[in-house]
Amino acid sequence: MNKILVIEDEQPVRTGIRDLLEIKKYKVFTADSGTEGIKLAKEILPDLILCDIIMPEVDGYEVLHQLKKYEETVSISFIFLTAKSKMTDLRYGMNLGADDYIVKPFLAADLYKTIEIRLNKKAKGSKACVAAKSTPEESELKKQVGEHLFVAEGNKPQFVKINEIECIASFNEYTNIYLNNSKRLVIRKSLREWETVLPNNMFIRIHRSTIINFEYIDRVEKFYNRSYIVYLKNIKQPFTISQRYFSKLKKYLFF
Repeated sequence: MNKILVIEDEQPVRTGIRDLLEIKKYKVFTADSGTEGIKLAKEILPDLILCDIIMPEVDGYEVLHQLKKYEETVSISFIFLTAKSKMTDLRYGMNLGADDYIVKPFLAADLYKTIEIRLNKKAKGSKACVAAKSTPEESELKKQVGEHLFVAEGNKPQFVKINEIECIASFNEYTNIYLNNSKRLVIRKSLREWETVLPNNMFIRIHRSTIINFEYIDRVEKFYNRSYIVYLKNIKQPFTISQRYFSKLKKYLFF
């Protein structure tokens, strides 16, 4: 059983990642600070470390720097969890010796795949193998809990289920995430960034500023001329469908 150490100061994120990894039968250890993470890594010698970058006192960069000093920890696979997406930030981490990084927001499936690739590389000493298939038990559990997406609203990181997202609407550098329980999150991410992580068999763009989950479409009405508006099941205000995207949406409509 592979051992994974999760170093993350935000308790909800730490717990969420631990639960996701335990589904895959990894033996998971957690640390709530960089200092505790360094200490625990030396004690348990994990096969892989997932480490947040932005932490008080000892950040992720310093954790990696310290672990590279010791013979027993220098070869541990190290993956950064980060909201930093600028190439300069990512290159800095890789230059320190990180094996990979996962940029928030991310899908649970991407987390699994990145970990499996690193562990396979380490085990075989060659190119990454294809990620292992889920067992029937894991597949059934995934059906029950749904695919998860990590998001960070301000200083409140959390996991949400993909199938609970009804709509994502952008404004300036931010996006409103509308959930099916009438809750709304405000995230500093562009629609283009969201399109890279959302499954295209569930989400579709209907406007330059709007992506919807077509499973929540309630009805579509003509607006004026050749334009339309769409109503979602749990959101009062309708959203405009631009002519550019309407043809792609037609196959999901029944009118």
